[in-house]
Amino acid sequence: MAALLAGIGLLRLFCDLLTDIDPTWATILGDSPLRFLARTTDGSLAGDLNVQYFKILAIPCGMAVVFLLNGGLTGGIDAAERRWANPRFRLTCILALAVVCALCEIEKATHLLGLPTGLVEGERAWLNHVVHNLGGVLAYPLSSRFRYRVATPQESSASVGCPVGCQTPRKN
Repeated sequence: MAALLAGIGLLRLFCDLLTDIDPTWATILGDSPLRFLARTTDGSLAGDLNVQYFKILAIPCGMAVVFLLNGGLTGGIDAAERRWANPRFRLTCILALAVVCALCEIEKATHLLGLPTGLVEGERAWLNHVVHNLGGVLAYPLSSRFRYRVATPQESSASVGCPVGCQTPRKN
């Protein structure tokens, strides 16, 4: 699940950056469903949802990337599991991602830094912040479902009702 979310998030981020550089690039996609990879709208309900509400996945997708980096770059799976089980760690990551999203949206609306980005047709700045924050709320319970190891049937039945990070006795 984490790899899928990370892939979706990174692909969309790349396409959003490409849209900032050349807003017309998506025309090569025509009417195919791939057009929704771009942060553009064709005036349809799906297009408007794509521009505005796809952002609900920004922080969950970012958390998936953090999860994968945490497992691969930070001292092994055991250390990564302990860190990921800590609610403060996950909340700190969500907060950091929310700040990055807010700064990106502020730049898109105001051009304070002069970056080549901006709001596209159908996008409202204030609603971007609301949708990102809803994504942050969604990211917390979703991120607690990410696992580095697949539980055996015995472990999973023993840990039913056990929140992330709790210790259950192992049966041999």
